[in-house]
Amino acid sequence: PTGRSPNPAAPPLRTIADRYPPEALEEAFAEGIVVGHPVMPQFQLSAQDIDALVAYLRTLPARPPE
Repeated sequence: PTGRSPNPAAPPLRTIADRYPPEALEEAFAEGIVVGHPVMPQFQLSAQDIDALVAYLRTLPARPPE
């Protein structure tokens, strides 16, 4: 719930819902996301994993922009 990302170039996952509606990310998660830094590992999510991740993102409290 607090702290920085281990990679200074990467935002904490908990802040992604501040920038994108979780349901808008489903297709991106299914197709794969091109990341903005080279050390981000590639990953593939199953449909069940995507549903679980989006459900988690919906539980995160809204944060005001910094």
